[in-house]
Amino acid sequence: MHRRTAPRRRLARAVLCGVLALLPALAGGAATAAPGARAAAQACGTDTTAVGRADRPVAGTLVSAVRADGRTEQFQQFYDTSTMGGLPFVWHRSQDEPGGAYGGWERVSATPVGPKLYEVDAVENAVGGLEVFFSSYGGFCHTVLRAPDDAWPPAEGFELAPPPYHGGLSLFKERDGRLHAFAASRSTGAAMEVRSQYANTDDHWGGVRATGPVPESGVGLSAPSVTQLPDGRLRLVAREWNRDRYWTATERDRFLSWEPWRLCADAACS
Repeated sequence: MHRRTAPRRRLARAVLCGVLALLPALAGGAATAAPGARAAAQACGTDTTAVGRADRPVAGTLVSAVRADGRTEQFQQFYDTSTMGGLPFVWHRSQDEPGGAYGGWERVSATPVGPKLYEVDAVENAVGGLEVFFSSYGGFCHTVLRAPDDAWPPAEGFELAPPPYHGGLSLFKERDGRLHAFAASRSTGAAMEVRSQYANTDDHWGGVRATGPVPESGVGLSAPSVTQLPDGRLRLVAREWNRDRYWTATERDRFLSWEPWRLCADAACS
């Protein structure tokens, strides 16, 4: 459940997050996306003509997220024939107990999924909230169910908007429950962008940070795979979006800067 924070702690956290957001730029590891890309990332408008009916499931779109207590949360895209928009919406249902029956479907958001990229990702965060990310009109939208009996709040732009055909979002959960979200960057000064939860005591996300560019012109990367090294740093491996070559980059300092991208000899980047 979402925890309330005393005013002094909120102020301290805001100052810390502001400093962390500035440090990558000072360290030379940040880049700013073009205004058009950031606008696409923030657009999560609702379809007001849809009445909220789960008329027809979209084949192959069932997504599951397993909670720490063993219950499974399911997400499915459904078409709503009451709208002329033609795009599906995300719906959700929960297990009452591990291995038990599921409750009824409820719509997560009146914001449609798609077009071109129809991706939905879901994960439980460190404080038990259920976080959902879905693609909509070139960007990613985000909403959090903080308690099982709550209503889903309106989806908001998550500020990550990978270029077309460069994959979607890669979510990574640290050992302590903190989450990271990665996506290919539209900026010419960065290969990848990331948002992170800096603490495991709430569900606050820090601002967009960026890795450096790939050291070859004309190279674009897909969504990466993410691993965590024994010392806590994150390591990325990403395939080029249009050919079978792989690149890797590792955090130099946690949440601050990244080592340069390096071309791999094989897909494992060993």
